[in-house]
Parts: sequence; C-alpha cells; structure tokens
Amino acid sequence: MSSTAPVHTPAPGTGSVPDAGSVPGTGSVPAAGTHAGRFRPELHGLRGLAIGLVVLYHVFFDRVSGGVDVFLFISSFLLVGTFVRKVDRGEPMRPAAYWGRTFKRLLPPTAVVALATLGGVYLLLPPDRWMPGITDAIGSLMHAENWVLIQRGVDYYAAEDTGASAFQHFWSLSIQGQVFLVWPVLIAFAVLIARWRGLSARGVLTVVFSLVLLVSFAWSVYSTQTQQQVAYFDTFTRLWEFAAGSLLGLGLPWWEQRARERRTAHASRHRLPTPAPVLPRVVMGWVGIVALVSCGLLIDVQGAFPGWIAAWPLAAAALVLCSGTTGHRLSVDAVLSTRPAVVLGDISYGLYLVHWPLLALFLARTGKERAGLLEGMLLILVSLVLAWLLTRVVDTPIRRWPWAAAKAWRSGLVALTCLAVGLAPMLAAQQHLLGQQREAESRAVADNPGARVLDADFTVHPDANPDAEALPTAALLGKDWVAGEERCTDELAPQGIETTRLTKLCRIVPGKEGAPVIVSVGNSRLEQFSASLIALAKKEGWTLVALWKGGCAYTPDAEIGIEACDGFSAEVKSYLDRVKPDAVALNTTFMDRDGTETVMPGMERTLPDLTATGTRVIAVRDLPRMPFDPPLCTQEKGFEDPDCAPPLAEPLLQERPDAQLLSDLPGSVTPLEVNDLVCPDGICTPVIGNVVVSIDDDHLTGTYAESMQGEVDARLRENGFDW
Repeated sequence: MSSTAPVHTPAPGTGSVPDAGSVPGTGSVPAAGTHAGRFRPELHGLRGLAIGLVVLYHVFFDRVSGGVDVFLFISSFLLVGTFVRKVDRGEPMRPAAYWGRTFKRLLPPTAVVALATLGGVYLLLPPDRWMPGITDAIGSLMHAENWVLIQRGVDYYAAEDTGASAFQHFWSLSIQGQVFLVWPVLIAFAVLIARWRGLSARGVLTVVFSLVLLVSFAWSVYSTQTQQQVAYFDTFTRLWEFAAGSLLGLGLPWWEQRARERRTAHASRHRLPTPAPVLPRVVMGWVGIVALVSCGLLIDVQGAFPGWIAAWPLAAAALVLCSGTTGHRLSVDAVLSTRPAVVLGDISYGLYLVHWPLLALFLARTGKERAGLLEGMLLILVSLVLAWLLTRVVDTPIRRWPWAAAKAWRSGLVALTCLAVGLAPMLAAQQHLLGQQREAESRAVADNPGARVLDADFTVHPDANPDAEALPTAALLGKDWVAGEERCTDELAPQGIETTRLTKLCRIVPGKEGAPVIVSVGNSRLEQFSASLIALAKKEGWTLVALWKGGCAYTPDAEIGIEACDGFSAEVKSYLDRVKPDAVALNTTFMDRDGTETVMPGMERTLPDLTATGTRVIAVRDLPRMPFDPPLCTQEKGFEDPDCAPPLAEPLLQERPDAQLLSDLPGSVTPLEVNDLVCPDGICTPVIGNVVVSIDDDHLTGTYAESMQGEVDARLRENGFDW
C-alpha cells in the first residue's frame, strides 16, 4: 500500500557536484548553477508534490498514488547524472565512496524512525504483533523489507496477520537501497569496458540500461499477470523503472545540449536571438502533472502495478523533467518553485518515513479501516511536524557534518555506526522474546501439559507453577506453525510431473534408515494437527513426509475448480503411486464456514485406490472452525471469559458423515477423531492445560496438537493401526 521515498536533487554546480540520487529530499533549495549539475526546481517541487499525493492517498483514500514509481524513476535519473559527470571529467567511478556518502544520509533517519516505530508497536499493539514488528524493523534497516513482505505475503500461513505492517512503506526504500548498491557497480563496469575498448561510455551505458529495461520489463509484465502480490514488491520487476530513469538521465542532458547548440548556431547565422520555445514546454509540464495526479484515481495502482501500466507515472514524470525550467509564470516549474512546494520537497524524506507508521498504528489501535476527515488532517499535521523535526535534528546535521563529509571512509563509518546502533536493540528484543519462549518450553512438562490434562489419570506435576505463562507465548503465537525439518531428497523427492508444486512443498521429518514412511497430505488444518503425528513418528522411528498446501485438501478424484489445488492433488497422487508409503494421513471430511460437514469429494475412489497398493490410511475427521478469532478475543477479554469459549458445532457432535464409507474398508482405513480433545465436553475453551488451543479461527497451535500425541496414539492403536 505504500510508496517509496523521494530522492534528493543535486545541488547547483558549486565546488563539487554532490551525489545526485543518493539522498531523499532534504535540505534547502540552492540557486541555479552550471548546467551540467544544475539545480532543477521542477524536480525538487515534483518530489514535494509526489510525496503529498502519497500521504493524501494513504490517509484519505486507502489507495496508492503511483508516486513510488516516480521516485524510483527520479532516483536513477539523478544517480546516473552523478556518474556521467564523473565520466565527463575523467574521474574514477569509486562505487565504495558513493555507498558511504549515500548510506550516511539514508540510514540515520531510517534508524530513528524504525526504532520509534518499533516502540509504537510494543506500546500500542498486542504481543502477537511484536515479533513480526521486530522482523520488519530489521528488514527495513537492512534495506531488505520488500523481500520480508514477499515472504509474508505469499505465505498462506501469514494471511491471518491483522492490519498492514507499520514498516510496510520501507519496501520501496529497500528496493532503492538495493539499486544504490548495484547501479554504481554496473556503471563502473560499463565505463571500464568502454575505456578499455575505446568506446563511448554513454553509448555503452545506453546499451546496458536498455538491456536491463527490456529484460526487467518483460519479467514485470509476466510476473504481474501471474503473481501480482509478489511482483509488486519484487526488486527485479522494478529494475526497468530504474533503467528508464537512467536512460533519461543519459539522454536528456545530451538532448538539451544539442538543442542549445542548434539555437546558438541559428542565432549566429541570422544574427538574431533565438530563444528556446517556451509554450510547448509549458503544456508538456502541465500534461505531466495532470497525468501524475490522476494516476491513482483512475488506476488500481496496488492491484495492477508494476506491469506495463506503470509506464503511466513514469511518462508523467518524464514530461515534467523534459519540460525543464521554462521561467514562464504559468508554467509547472513556476508553481513547483513556490515556497510551499520547496518546503515540502525539503522534508519529503522525513514525511515519507513518518506518515505511514503514524497511520498504520492509529488504524491498528482504533480498529478502523480508514481515518476520518478530522483524524486524517490531524495525522497529516503531526506527520509534517515530525518530518520537519526529523529533517532539522537528524538528517540535516549529519548530512552537513564536515568531518563525515571530508572523506569517504568517514561517511562509511557513520553509516555502519547507524546500522549497528539501530540493529542492536532490535536484535536484543528479538532474543529476549525467543528467550522467554525457550524458558517456558523448558518447563512445559510441568507447567504446560496441554491435552494431557484431559486424561482421567492425569495428575498435576509437583513442580508446576500455577502462574506460569501459557504456551505458545503471546509474542510468538502467530509463529506456531508446524513444518517438516528437511527438504525431501533421494527417492522421497518429487520427480517428473510431481515437481511443479511439490518440490517447494515436500518436507520430511527423517526417521531411522530404512524406516517405514507415513505421508501427511492436505491443507493447513491437517498440517497443524500433524504435530501429534510428527511426535509419534519420531517416537516410533518412522519417517514422516509432509505434503501440505494451504487451502487445498487432497481430492485427486474430484476437480474442485481451483487450478492450484487440483494440480496439487494430481501431483500428490502421482507421488503416492510412485513412493507407495506405508501409511497416509488425510482428511476425509470437510467442515465449511457455514457449519456443514461433508465427505471430501471423490473419497469413495481415493480410499480404495490407496489401500489397493497396501498403504494404510488414517482418515482424520475435520476439525472445528471457530466463529471468531480466539486469540483476539482473549487479548480483549481474557482467557476466562465465557464469550471466548464457543460451543462445538452441532454437526461435529453427530456421527461422522463418512462412517459408512470407512466401514466398507475395514482393516485398511483407520478412522481418527479428536474434536473432543479440541473442545472438551462440547465447549471450545481457548486454553487447555495452560496451552493455547487455536492460533486463529481455523487452525490449532502446533504446541497444542503436539500435546495430543498420547491420546492420538491410543486411538490409532484402538482402531487397529500399529506403528
């Protein structure tokens, strides 16, 4: 939902030209200077306008403006200008010096805002948001947040996280930082080749960036069509936008220089002044501004970008840049040079950094989907004040620090110091939360028996602490997902047609060499229950193969109309036919959200096909779905509140609907039902035996499922299943 931070316009040509593109907008606007590194007031004002649109769209419309693409475009435009001027002066490229100066300016405000945001997460949000917040803070400071969000976004098991991360806007800064690391090396290499072969450096750079643009653009279009949620945050789908800005940075100064030379030659021949045409440039600038402002209104930026449609805001920005400084009183550059636009450009980096955490924390705390008019205006006002303070107190002093600016290694030292100072408390907080969990787990036998308390012969451990915290601890509850230990290898690895989906999904919990194999196959609900099967497989020395796909049950003999799930079932069927495991555990019934339990489609064929190969089947009855999110309820009302303990759905109290089907396959199919362990006496209490039962409204916690292993083993053996 967020955009990227703007990038600082180069100062005018004074003694030395600063690293254009290396710093988001900070500082004051200087006067015009030499053309090669001249200050472009229209660019500085464009940055202020764009960040204003980002904030307005976020706060009032819950939409994305397209400003992110403008900023990526501008940053590369300026970055390339810096290095091209070095080429023109015959200077070495020195990427390391560029990195030092760039991150010296980027990291101090980032570290301050990331730490402050993490403090807000701790003070305002429930404990289950703390660990994700720490992960996001570390990713933001390391300029890797876009990949953190990709992992979380494509992870089915993170879909239950409520609300956008307060660090989500750092995704674009992360991409920008990654390009700031790669682009100087790419440029230096291209220039080295050009000088070695006696070629034009601009020509070689044009070829390099054109290739990057074509490859990245093709990938962006394809990825946006097939996996848009991933594509939106993917560095590689955005590189073409940087390449486009780089090409403009190479071509525009050359074109402007040629145009001036033509006008000078014409004036010399005719002995008449030939001013640059102004009116077409004025119109061009306004067309660009109108296109930029309307982009977020007319296009679903968040849902459609960054494919070919992202060329819209890039073209709009290019029109403004190409229109240049006209000096006309009705021009875009005149408006963008006004004091409000200049001030907004000066604080734009700080404004981008602070506005999103304020908005995200406000919405998460209040439970609202969008800020109201007065609330939104107040949020924007507070953001402006904080952005000004951040710029005045942190950004500007470090940016203008003479000692740090004097040598590149000093700039690098400042950047590394900020990184260390920021990461230290984040890593300490992370280890503290993990330490709490480990300490609680070390006493789990005594303090957290879980489902074992339901055994009629259960006795309280003599060392049990009645005040012990429930497991999983609140901070790590959202991470209590079950997983295999290793990737599938050798004969248990997917092969041939099985590899499209299963290669990434297949995991094993290895047993003894040559041990029997049990395969647990199905959706995430079965996955969570399988913690008990994993514990039993380890105890018995079996190898357990996990084939789980969120939202997809195993139904190979019935098409359910979801291509990903039908493909998953087909690949698993091929896998099972080849591997011929000793046992398979799967759901044979399905509990929908309307409270209806049905037999899984195609089970009348699936079960006989499995047993015909000698495979024994554990037919697991589906688990209950809660009418609300139990952890959220207990956070608000406490574990003891009866409102957080709904009754078990009526169908799950009746005979299972697949009873007749299972009775027709005696000996080969072992029915297993554990709903009375999840909801004892028909009541789904949120905590049993000091263990949290549910991770959300659809899934058990892995910790509670593991605590059921003793009773699961007894029921399997009672129904004829021997390990």
